[in-house]
Amino acid sequence: MNEPDQGYIFNPADLVEYAMDKPIGAARAALAVALEKADVHVDIVIEALFENMELNQGFLKELSGALRKSPSKVLGGMPNRIKGRQLERDIGL
Repeated sequence: MNEPDQGYIFNPADLVEYAMDKPIGAARAALAVALEKADVHVDIVIEALFENMELNQGFLKELSGALRKSPSKVLGGMPNRIKGRQLERDIGL
């Protein structure tokens, strides 16, 4: 009669969704954990959020979708400005 408990499987995207309506301090902490193993640095994501507050919800939804797809390979699903900033960081500019 009872369905077997499937249990909760953590996905870093859960933290991004949590961060969507939180103050920046809580959002920064959640994003730092969510992006711990990702191929994009958390500072680049935080900088993008500060640059355009109006696009935050859409951007965080993109980030959440990319994390759900592959928690360690999110850069491919990010806007070009994020890809560019990550490339600059990778090559030390």
